[in-house]
Amino acid sequence: MTEHAAVPARPGRRENEALAGRLGVLALSLRVERANELTPSCRRIELSGEDLVELDPFPGQDVMISLDGESERVRRRRYTIRHLDRAHGRLDLDVALHGDGPGMQWAVGVGPGQAVEAIGPRGKIGLDPEARWHLFIGDDSFAPAALVMAEAVPADQVVVLAIQIDGAEHEQPSDIRARVLGPRWVTRGDAVDGDPRVLLAALEPIALPEGPGHAYVGGEHALVTTLRDALVAKGMESDSISPKSYWRLGQQNAANGEPNRT
Repeated sequence: MTEHAAVPARPGRRENEALAGRLGVLALSLRVERANELTPSCRRIELSGEDLVELDPFPGQDVMISLDGESERVRRRRYTIRHLDRAHGRLDLDVALHGDGPGMQWAVGVGPGQAVEAIGPRGKIGLDPEARWHLFIGDDSFAPAALVMAEAVPADQVVVLAIQIDGAEHEQPSDIRARVLGPRWVTRGDAVDGDPRVLLAALEPIALPEGPGHAYVGGEHALVTTLRDALVAKGMESDSISPKSYWRLGQQNAANGEPNRT
């Protein structure tokens, strides 16, 4: 790992250590190495820090970033761990760029040398070990988690992939070993954020593979609910579907980084 001066303790570390202790995870003091556009709608932020040597996430988990550690009420946002190199203490976060909330402002404004306090790993949704095929469907906020999970599917299994994006220039690189069915990328066209019709149309002709499978649905809250219901109507059992809302149309996420429940 590149040699840097030790990251000084900053306001928010103590609060993160207390929260991490309650959650049974790690408090992470990190430093931004670089931040670049991966696509016009996704920014890759590379972080480094000795604390990452102890981080042991499963594919699909995230870290919770403290956006304003000096305030009385810390606002946090959660971003999927896209790549992790524990040996060299490096971590990539791929952040979907939409809206103008505090998470978006952090992702766009963060730059090399900036100290970052985080907590992780977080998240309960991982690959179903009993499944022989795995369907990933949702909007572009789900792309980092969908891709890192799809890359972890064994080569002798099947991935069905349908992620909604704005166009070909928004397609993200991946290294999926399994056989891939489905459209992979679905162009949004004239549909507005949260409109499920494009993904529903992409899902309709897909013949689900034989044998035990699992579906992972992510994105805007109402879109996730609609897609989950469509999968049930298509014959999937509800306990074989893992829905995850990343945001809610017209609302900022709560201070803990999750969409508001109402």
